Amino acid sequence: MFTQKEILSEMKKYIRINSVHGTLLFVTDLLMYVALIYGVLYLPFLWMKCIASLGAGFKIANLVTIAHDAAHNSLTKYRKLNKFITVVSFMPGLFNYQLWLYDHHRLHHAMTNENIPDSYTPFSKKQYDNLPVSRRWREQIYRKPSVLFFGVYYIVERWSKAKLYPRKHIPREMHALAWRYFWLNMAYLASHVTLLLFAPVYSGTSPVTAIILGFAVPFYVFQSLYAFSVYVQHTHPRVPWFAVPPDRSTYGRQEFVSVHLVFPVWFRVLVHHVYDHAAHHVCPAIPCYQLGKAQTRLREMLGERSVSQQFSFAGLFKTMQICKLYDYEHHQWVDYNGKPTSGMTLIAEKRMYADAA
Repeated sequence: MFTQKEILSEMKKYIRINSVHGTLLFVTDLLMYVALIYGVLYLPFLWMKCIASLGAGFKIANLVTIAHDAAHNSLTKYRKLNKFITVVSFMPGLFNYQLWLYDHHRLHHAMTNENIPDSYTPFSKKQYDNLPVSRRWREQIYRKPSVLFFGVYYIVERWSKAKLYPRKHIPREMHALAWRYFWLNMAYLASHVTLLLFAPVYSGTSPVTAIILGFAVPFYVFQSLYAFSVYVQHTHPRVPWFAVPPDRSTYGRQEFVSVHLVFPVWFRVLVHHVYDHAAHHVCPAIPCYQLGKAQTRLREMLGERSVSQQFSFAGLFKTMQICKLYDYEHHQWVDYNGKPTSGMTLIAEKRMYADAA
């Protein structure tokens, strides 16, 4: 059994930052996004434009993954370059740089899987029962075994509340800077939409087609992919959530609250290893282009204790069927009537976690 200190020490070996590699990833993704929007405007057939539109949404997701690394200062060795890459990469997805730093660094990484406002934080049965009827209805829709509602969830519950402009829950000292990034994103949005509105002048594409395929569809595809990612990275029948801060040296360790969703190697490279997530949470300084090797080593070290799952839609829908509400006292998933849906509780696995301490 490896100790937490030994695992962290091993993971630090993968902090090999290559600034040229990181910058090329950013430039490549940005140019591909621009090329796909160009395709929406200039490709001759509607079906071609639709494919380009879907591809643009995928590339926005890629850019946000690059921005995520740059925001951690792990993409390149230069802080100013990392910040520039982050801000630019966030623009197509309309993510606010300042709000991202607060939400992701100060909340998500510091309080992973705690009962705080975060993506897909599960309600307890009591919390759920106290929700307005409309919110309970939405929660049931969000957690249906389907891929149709990921984008709706993230736009309504997360992006608009935590990534767009500063709300009351954001520390007051951050508001001024957050508003600047909000207006920067709005300037980008206005320029992008204006360019699409005038599409008939220079491309022959109608304004409606240009707006729908050049902005609306890519934005929704991105939001859906992003929501899917944050769901599968921390939601699993074996992964615990906590009502109070857990002991991060035992069963609250980052490698036990993060999921490794296994895809073919070519796909892992295509998405910048975003699903090799446990290694990232153990050591956020590892750049995405080293995460594949780091996650493989972490899985070797953890053995059966690794929360790893080969991706399949059947597996995804099974997880979504099980993970509705969370019993924070007994550490198991329950349905909307409070009936347990998962047999593997944190208490049952406590000995396994203690062995790793």
